[in-house]
Amino acid sequence: MITYKKIKTAVNRKLKETFGLEINSKDISEGFKRPSFFIEFDEVKRDGSVSQVEKSMIIRIYYFPKTIKESSIEILEIQEQLGDVFDMKLIVEDRQLNITEPNFNVTDGVLQFEFDIAFEDGRIVSEEYELMEELDIDIQKG
Repeated sequence: MITYKKIKTAVNRKLKETFGLEINSKDISEGFKRPSFFIEFDEVKRDGSVSQVEKSMIIRIYYFPKTIKESSIEILEIQEQLGDVFDMKLIVEDRQLNITEPNFNVTDGVLQFEFDIAFEDGRIVSEEYELMEELDIDIQKG
């Protein structure tokens, strides 16, 4: 089963492999190093049936450049690389999740990259029942 933690770990690993930069895990209002990334999930949805669980979410990646000023070229380079790294699929363990609706935005000198993922996962059923020991059948011809 694909958990939210496994998805975040896959995103973090991809960023670390590609950029080698710090990924902030604490609240960014507490301060952080530059350059670095911060990842959050938004609009997380879960809907299920007896045998399946449907999950969807927006994954948002923030990139904080080295300096607030004069970072336009740096942001363009990171934007290009993020687009290549998170192009069509996000690999989470043995699954490939489709990436849709990729979108870039720069606000107050911070690059924001977001994309959607949606997938279905099998439900883990762990119900235990007592095994039948003996069955009596009365067959009547008639």
